Amino acid sequence: MEHIYFGMGAKVYFERGGLEKYIPEVKNYGKKILIVSGKTFIFKSGLYGRISKTLSENGVEHISYSGVNPEPDTDDVDRGARLCAKEGCDCILAVGGGSAMDAGKAIAVVSVNGGSVRGYFGEMEYAKEPLPVFTVPTTCGTGSEVTRFAVIVDRLEKTKKTLSSEKIIPKVSILDSNVLKTLPQKLILATGMDAFSHGAESFLSARADALSKMFARESIKLLWEYLPQAYREPENIEIKEKIFLGSLIAGLALNKTGTIIVHGMGYSLTIKHNVHHGTANAVMLPYVFEYLKENGYAAEMSELEEIWGDTGKLKGFVAGMGLPSTLGGVGVIREEIDELTDLSVVGTKRSMKNMKMKMERSELKKILERAM
Repeated sequence: MEHIYFGMGAKVYFERGGLEKYIPEVKNYGKKILIVSGKTFIFKSGLYGRISKTLSENGVEHISYSGVNPEPDTDDVDRGARLCAKEGCDCILAVGGGSAMDAGKAIAVVSVNGGSVRGYFGEMEYAKEPLPVFTVPTTCGTGSEVTRFAVIVDRLEKTKKTLSSEKIIPKVSILDSNVLKTLPQKLILATGMDAFSHGAESFLSARADALSKMFARESIKLLWEYLPQAYREPENIEIKEKIFLGSLIAGLALNKTGTIIVHGMGYSLTIKHNVHHGTANAVMLPYVFEYLKENGYAAEMSELEEIWGDTGKLKGFVAGMGLPSTLGGVGVIREEIDELTDLSVVGTKRSMKNMKMKMERSELKKILERAM
């Protein structure tokens, strides 16, 4: 029997209508809460008002930091950390998609350890224990509510970098699918494809084991079935809830394995063309998997093809939901391929460790040329 290690630090509540029911648990972890969020959705949707009211009714002091951009960078984190320390907050409540949750986890580290988030990239021990983190995900794609990762843009180096520690796994995560009711269809599909990438990349990771593959396989099955249905029935809350569950399960797999090169190559599109993270993964995944099937991953890909048939169907899967399926579809021109290749080399540096073989720059370029 193979050796298996699986760590799970988060308490997860997956319950429609469970937001107000479980938010009061935050008082068991802190007396003054920093609510970390993006700039608009939490307010326009009425979510902030509901959370603030529940916290107040339970005697929990709280302040808002709504300075997180859709692709959070080091400045977003450092500003939030300074506010958190200045106000004496002792717990983080991150409300939003992966951007808010990742920023919240990073703020939990920097606010108590000082300096800039740039000093904490990678896997390391922290001098002081990060603040406890609560999460309320509002998209169905990142899985950040159960992972040890926080991905932040470093604009100086033109790439995304990651904080990685079991100490930043959220203590409590509340997944209430009712919060997805006002999420635009485009974001349901794009964030859902991020989750699909998590499951599929996790399955191929060199760090995968029998348990993580079980989670990965189940997440892929759910998302393969229900993402196209969400395209056809965008208002159906039961379908959204299935995608939400698929995203959560993919996060459990990802927490063990990390991603492979799809994410790292997708970073190049986000940095160069500001492409939404999930959309970038949706563009790159079919071409990466097609290349891997031909170059060393035939056995692994045959297992995944038990779920989706021939890997060539992945392009149709993406395009059939109205998402871009080529680099041209997100505004890339052929003259940018070399620059995107260089950005991909940087972006895949960490995830290349999860591949069973090292890939050269020329191979990444071939994938990008196919995707053109």
